[in-house]
Amino acid sequence: MQNLQREAHFNLVDEPWIPVAYIDGKLGAVSLEEALRDAGRIREIEGDQAQQVLPIIRLLLAVLYRSQPLSDGDDESALMKEWAAIWKRGHFDLEAIHGYLDTFRDRFDIFDAHHPFYQVPGLEYAGREPDGIGELVADVPKEEKFLFSMRDRNRLQSLSFAEAARCLVFQQSYATAGIKTPVKGYSGAKAGKAYAPKGAVGTGMLGAEGGIYLEGKSLFETLMLNWVLFDDRRSGVPIVGCEEDVPPWEKDETTPDHRDPLPGEPYGPVQSYTWQSRRMRLVPNEEGTVVIGVVSCYGDIPRVIDASGSEPMTAWRESQTQQKKLGLPYVPLMPQAHDPSRQAWRGLASIVSFSGRDPRPGVVRWFERLCDEHVISQDAMPTVAIHTQGMEYGTQSSVFSDGIDDRFDLSVSLLDHDSNECTQALKVIEKTDEAVSKLVNCVSNIQRAAGDKSSKAVAMSERTRVRELAYSELDGMCRARLAGFPSGTDPVGKYCKAWKDDVHRKIRAAASEYVESSDRSYFDEHDSMTVGRALAILSAELNKVLGVIGPGPAEEGKGKVGPHEDAAESERM
Repeated sequence: MQNLQREAHFNLVDEPWIPVAYIDGKLGAVSLEEALRDAGRIREIEGDQAQQVLPIIRLLLAVLYRSQPLSDGDDESALMKEWAAIWKRGHFDLEAIHGYLDTFRDRFDIFDAHHPFYQVPGLEYAGREPDGIGELVADVPKEEKFLFSMRDRNRLQSLSFAEAARCLVFQQSYATAGIKTPVKGYSGAKAGKAYAPKGAVGTGMLGAEGGIYLEGKSLFETLMLNWVLFDDRRSGVPIVGCEEDVPPWEKDETTPDHRDPLPGEPYGPVQSYTWQSRRMRLVPNEEGTVVIGVVSCYGDIPRVIDASGSEPMTAWRESQTQQKKLGLPYVPLMPQAHDPSRQAWRGLASIVSFSGRDPRPGVVRWFERLCDEHVISQDAMPTVAIHTQGMEYGTQSSVFSDGIDDRFDLSVSLLDHDSNECTQALKVIEKTDEAVSKLVNCVSNIQRAAGDKSSKAVAMSERTRVRELAYSELDGMCRARLAGFPSGTDPVGKYCKAWKDDVHRKIRAAASEYVESSDRSYFDEHDSMTVGRALAILSAELNKVLGVIGPGPAEEGKGKVGPHEDAAESERM
């Protein structure tokens, strides 16, 4: 099998394996070198699934960190000037990229005999054959769950080399935890099984985080906006020129055994972006034309606690639980994972603001610095996209249960963390959440007024449905408001008032729709509550939370709850 594997070759430097959409609308696939060379013509990276995009972007960034000639050390002024020069030029140092990739060219071959990319040569399970490719592809369920998959079982016999390469990069970032089959040379096996070390992160590095990146109008802009060259989170340790912060393809040692992180690891973004959470080997067919299997076991165990200086692509939170668990004299920072049931804009506060310690993603801090240094102007770039990606896990993180992929445009004025614009926008989002809670309370009151004898679970399900529908109705409007947020004291107040009025109207409309669709008797009373009284309470609470809806020629008559408004008014009397 080893001889057959040597006959297969697929080098990521030269072969097209990254799906892209060009600015002119065309679709295609590019190699690693082409992606960096043509970044200005490429609009965005695509993938077999959305969550493949961020790991590929992180790989490209790691190559940039290692290939571009920049001032070593912590000379922030020099680094900023060099970054600004590249931004203005509109392309990277292509000669440097070619020279770097040529130096390590054999290390980017996914079937290289000695250093296959992101893999361990000759890796074999102890006592059984390799897994089928279903273990490599994220959206392929276990055999007993296949009834619920949209994939064709009969087309899962093989993957092209390009598909396998994308899955390989994805798995090193997001691999599931759970019980694994030990590989030969694995020292941590117990009763013939491999487990993640107790208390450690069992998934891939990115799987334990809430991946966030800034997105520009082209791949070049996207890479540049996320190419953080210095960060005060590193306490004087430079990003550029950090000797320990190297990717796996620059290292000679390979081992089938798992490895606990050394003190200080990951040393920087390069190591974070290319962390080898799994020991893997792709298995080609006898002809060396497709991939038919995979061997995978635990590798470098991810370390995410207090890693904010090395991981710029996630928000952070203080964890008193980890402080008690580890007996630390301080409260450590842990990554802020995404909530798949919640639109990304609703968590804007954790991305753009802070009080005390700064938990924002490093890429956001970097963008704010670019604006402060006038390298990027709001006139030239009035908005930037916040893109969130991640995976949700189920059953002790041993399976994928959901994928997270959300994007919203944000006015650049809101990325200034202590600006009036940022403060006021976050207040509106807070008031919006409060208003939706008032709507849910109204639904609860209407259920009470009807003497609803449904089970608590049914009643809760109905309230949850109303909450989700409300946020669905608010979603497009709030995204538009965040993208169009103005700059300057005077227009901000008027803008926020109009935004809150829009929220006010939509919440009232949602209440009206619920009453009409639920076929509740309007005047029946139960437990001192009627539908009219519930709506009157909601009206008063919305006025308190959002303010009374202001006048507007285009908004005339939209402030009413609906045909029951007069009855609600009578309840207030």
